[in-house]
Amino acid sequence: MRKRRHLPENHVNHERWLVSYADFITLLFAFFVVMYAISSVNEGKYKVLSSSLRSVFETPPGSSKPIELLHGSASTTKTEDRQVSDDQKRVLVHIRQDMIGALSKDVGQSSIRVTDHGTWIGVDIQSELLFSSGSAVLSNQALVTLAKIAKVLQRYPNVLRIQGYTDNVPVVNSVYPSNWELSAARAVSVLRLFEEQGIDPHRMSAVAYGEFHPVADNNTEAGRTRNRRVLIAIAKSASGFGGGPDEP
Repeated sequence: MRKRRHLPENHVNHERWLVSYADFITLLFAFFVVMYAISSVNEGKYKVLSSSLRSVFETPPGSSKPIELLHGSASTTKTEDRQVSDDQKRVLVHIRQDMIGALSKDVGQSSIRVTDHGTWIGVDIQSELLFSSGSAVLSNQALVTLAKIAKVLQRYPNVLRIQGYTDNVPVVNSVYPSNWELSAARAVSVLRLFEEQGIDPHRMSAVAYGEFHPVADNNTEAGRTRNRRVLIAIAKSASGFGGGPDEP
């Protein structure tokens, strides 16, 4: 009968827990080191901040005079833009005289007015002379009148701004949703005609004011008639209005 072989018994290490415990302690130590590093104050930065605050609060108050951030204030710049040189004044006078001469048969009527605003010339035309009610299509009479105006404007390089205005009566048609569109279309119609007459389009622009810049009372028929108009604003020079024309 065979003898059984006695296998050596496995030795159990009862101190394996020390390895896990050591790893845990190491991680815990690293965690507290990181937390300390985050919470610690940078002494150098603290001193800089403290010195800055102390200089602000301990410095005596300075002058109450405001500091000019730009060269020249806005009001000064605006005033300079509004100034007109002697040469520009002479040109504006000639433009006004030529315009009155070209429209001599029309200026006497209330439908057309040529006015001198100091830094620009305005040719104010009632819409009834140019368009049918609610329309932006130029009438035959308008073509004749605007051709006279264009002939004068061709002699000068001054910038032009064609401004459209209406009364406060809502537009009743499917073409123009509101008076904004109607006034814009009328201004553009005049601009397009001037372009066809040979005026450089680079010196022209069209602006729509709708019903919101009346010159008369919209509660009366006479006032509404005055408010329906196209204003041809002629700048003081070829460089522009220098701040834009004042509202008449």
